Amino acid sequence: MTCCHGERCVLPTSTFLNLPEEKREKIIRAIKDEFSRAPFDKVSINKIVQAAAIPRGSFYQYFADKDDMLGFILLDYQRLMLEQVKASLRAGDGDIFAAFIGILDSMIRFVMEEANSFCRNLFADIKVDSSFYFKIPRDTSAKNVLEELKPLIDFNMLDVRDEHDFTNMLDILLTICRDATEEVFLNISDCEKAMQIPPEA
Repeated sequence: MTCCHGERCVLPTSTFLNLPEEKREKIIRAIKDEFSRAPFDKVSINKIVQAAAIPRGSFYQYFADKDDMLGFILLDYQRLMLEQVKASLRAGDGDIFAAFIGILDSMIRFVMEEANSFCRNLFADIKVDSSFYFKIPRDTSAKNVLEELKPLIDFNMLDVRDEHDFTNMLDILLTICRDATEEVFLNISDCEKAMQIPPEA
């Protein structure tokens, strides 16, 4: 399957999305537990279907392959990040800069927790780092994020001339946050450095 930009869309099937929430969550938990156990190239679909108590054939009704399964999990984390930004904006009276600092602080604490071997296994894998990260659909692109964040932002704190200026600024903030988060995942012992990563040229 390809998206409008010619890239492969990484999404579960409608069959998976229409499952009862309890069953869907059980499958997601089995996937995350398996990623906590092993890096991407050693992840076992057999172990996932056993833990989720589903037939192996059902897995392929939900995901085209292991790549699609991973893409779905990564999208879940993107959405989680966006929800945390929105919560930070509400708590910080619309200060967008404080919100992004808060999200990075949250991600550092999340990664540093011993239970999050899932993140370490996932982002320590070079295939995930160099390929998946840039192939997943950008449903958190600046344009879409703008519409969700705009009502929560105090524009009186910003010196912007028009919406185009703000969109560019938001894109820069998202890029910085994305790169810093990736750095945290790949270099857990050097979180202070991640806080100072400049945007890509």
